[in-house]
Amino acid sequence: MSALTRRGLIAATLPLAAARAQTANGPYVVAAGEGRRLNAAVLSDLHHHPDFNPPAEIRVEGLPWITTDLREEVEAGSPGAEAVLTNTAGHALGLARDLWREVPAPWLAGNTPGLTEAGRMVQARLGGTGLVLGSLPGGPVLLHRRSVLARAPRTAAELLDYARQNPKRFQYTRPGQSRFGQAFVTGLPYLLNDPDPLDPRRGWTSTWPYLAELGRHVAYYPSSGQAAAEEFLDGGVDLAPIVLGSYLLGVAQDMLPADIACTLFDAAPLLPHSMILTLPRGVAAERVALIEPLLAFLRQPEMQRRVFGRGLVPGTGPMATDPQPTDRLWTAGLTPELRAGLTGRAIAPQLDASARAYMLRAWDALIGARFGEHR
Repeated sequence: MSALTRRGLIAATLPLAAARAQTANGPYVVAAGEGRRLNAAVLSDLHHHPDFNPPAEIRVEGLPWITTDLREEVEAGSPGAEAVLTNTAGHALGLARDLWREVPAPWLAGNTPGLTEAGRMVQARLGGTGLVLGSLPGGPVLLHRRSVLARAPRTAAELLDYARQNPKRFQYTRPGQSRFGQAFVTGLPYLLNDPDPLDPRRGWTSTWPYLAELGRHVAYYPSSGQAAAEEFLDGGVDLAPIVLGSYLLGVAQDMLPADIACTLFDAAPLLPHSMILTLPRGVAAERVALIEPLLAFLRQPEMQRRVFGRGLVPGTGPMATDPQPTDRLWTAGLTPELRAGLTGRAIAPQLDASARAYMLRAWDALIGARFGEHR
């Protein structure tokens, strides 16, 4: 992955007001998510790409930025960024706090025809408060060490048995602060054959009791994907849910030891992982128009490959292509077993905005707030 440019590093450390002063002709964008190294690569490529003009300044932030700094700016009526690049977790965090304005209707109309089936599913759930730039099969999938756990659990029952027999060796991130945790929690109703996987209020009759029991055997719930990855790599746990794109990126960038593997659950659909563009409430219409070159740039095949698995996973983006020679590192993570498991695998729809908001509140009240009971 390309290193951050000096310009990008400076922009990442400046206050928003100062950065806005430097970008009077172009938009100021925040990439808020857990794939921070991936976001940094997009930033670096933007600054070097000859087709992107006027240039944007992009700052990389974690998901909590949405509920802290951005929330304060929007509520004060002066959002510092014209756009936010995030994922479904970040979109849900902002939507629950009324931080997003509607994206222009022509953008939505022109975007939908180029999306894959997974992308169209996600876009339908977002309504007009976010624009899907690309999607790939996300998760949940399980990260494990072959030397410690040669065969990872492949069903919900096997996972619970593992957690009971190996206390504190499995953990997942808080769903309100991590797409890893959201993918795991929202994927469980399909594994448990709940009556309605899209209705966490009335349809998760097995999922909520399952999560409560699972919570008796975890050490804690990390607050970010980065924290969970560090805990795993440091040997604190041996099994953790992740999303497919982060695993492939980790292998391609040599961030994961060769001993680490990724396992799919048996006969379970995958939830999509998407890059979503959102517009903070309060951004002036003339500033919104400056975002259109960014949209065109991110839809280019080369950027779709970089952001969405380099075209190796079936249906990874609007313009996914066959692997190029420069993409060979990605094949190390996409083993024949994993590729076979993905072939023909169903993609499940995401929760809609109200159901996701309820799920996050319910998890905090029913699972997170009860952590440590009956241990």
